[in-house]
Amino acid sequence: MARTIAILTGTRADYGLLKFLARAVAEDPRTELQLIVSGSHLSSEHGSTASEIEFDELPIAARVPIWSGDDEPIAAAGDTGAAVKAYAEVLGRLDPEVVVVLGDRLEALAMALAATVLGIPVAHVHGGELTEGAMDDSLRHAITKLSHLHFVTTPEHRARVIQLGESPDRVHLLGAPVLDAIAQIEMLSPTQLSERFDVEFDDRTVVMTMHPAAFDAPPTSEILRRALTAIERTPDIRLVITGTNSDIGSDEIRSEIFAFVAAHADRAHYVESFGQLAYLSAVRASGAVIGNSSSTVLEAPLLGTPSILLGDRQFGRPLSESVLTPESTTDDIHQALQTALSRPFRERAQAVESVFGSAGFAERSLEVLATFPAARSPRKRFRDIPMPDGLLEDETP
Repeated sequence: MARTIAILTGTRADYGLLKFLARAVAEDPRTELQLIVSGSHLSSEHGSTASEIEFDELPIAARVPIWSGDDEPIAAAGDTGAAVKAYAEVLGRLDPEVVVVLGDRLEALAMALAATVLGIPVAHVHGGELTEGAMDDSLRHAITKLSHLHFVTTPEHRARVIQLGESPDRVHLLGAPVLDAIAQIEMLSPTQLSERFDVEFDDRTVVMTMHPAAFDAPPTSEILRRALTAIERTPDIRLVITGTNSDIGSDEIRSEIFAFVAAHADRAHYVESFGQLAYLSAVRASGAVIGNSSSTVLEAPLLGTPSILLGDRQFGRPLSESVLTPESTTDDIHQALQTALSRPFRERAQAVESVFGSAGFAERSLEVLATFPAARSPRKRFRDIPMPDGLLEDETP
């Protein structure tokens, strides 16, 4: 009998990273796919991106709306609690043998908690990473402790998951999922992009994505305003801004973006959701990427495009030499733009080697999922690590 594997996707971003694994699970005779679609996929405000899954013809086992549309903290906490209940009901009906979640979002935490209560093993993708400028960091580590299997991208991330007490034989170094997309999909040409989105893509095009970050100082909205002012100072570039996520504080970010695009319609363009193919193609065809999305530290370097990382949202992630990290001032951001768009720096970016492994994540993770000894109520032991002398001393006054 085929092993049933549930995969949760809650955003356009995690779907782009998980769809090759989902397809591999669906096509392998040893496994059966149960794709659970939730989160902003089901929000018209965020582009109703479940349509991308339908276009890929992957079977959807359940659609679970969980967000109220209110981005305030109390509402988000309430939505998360409701998500645990909704996911538990879906898992009770589907009865999978393992659940796959990715990253550090509230819906991933809710699914991991629901699965743990029901005794279903959880496989966590992209654990062990750091993003100290956002609440995501705490969520990611919490998901790690709720998970039975760990699919990490670098040796450093593997060490960190083991440091959290996880057994080394369950922490698998499989590389970054996005490398599968870069290796397998046929990119759109700049001409095709221009025809589809009515904007020219070349080395004077800058792609921006900004998401709210709870611990940014100054606040993310102020960093965004300063970045937009820096872009205003560079009149010969065109800006393409993508939609923000649904995290706490996203409404303010969206309002700032819409106001800027309306005031600079001659050279600022807004795209709610590119979809993975068009987004990767746009990044590759553009002069630079700017913002606080993980794509500034992951996709852009892998595609050989310079990037400018703003704020603290991604603080702690490994950075390639093609990633600039200016101070959050208009002048510093403006200077970073000049550097990123210069020919020498672009040539340097194109020569950067991946720090996130190689393509083949879907095949490697499928093999683990299909063969690990699954068991209900999986027992986990905390693996203690010897502490240096003196570290255990209580320094409380």
